[in-house]
Amino acid sequence: MLVPGCQWATGQGPDGAWTLWLADAGTGSWASVDYEPDAVEYDVQQHGPRRLWAEVEAAHAWWADAGRPARTQFGLTVTPAGQQVWLGDRGKALPV
Repeated sequence: MLVPGCQWATGQGPDGAWTLWLADAGTGSWASVDYEPDAVEYDVQQHGPRRLWAEVEAAHAWWADAGRPARTQFGLTVTPAGQQVWLGDRGKALPV
């Protein structure tokens, strides 16, 4: 929800390595990160007007600051006027 329009895919490499790809078809933006077991730093590449990896980092920081809530703590309210995703109770809407 905090990175709207972003689609993702993963691919596994040898020995536990994998790659995460992020893409926004609407803007042509993309990002990829390669994970290697036991690495200290990871190679991130991104391109386009949206900095998708930076958005994912910001979304992760929001989640961590919110106490790392489980998926079961989120809810969705749908009315004729629109929809709202919330955390814990309907009064805590996500900042989308």
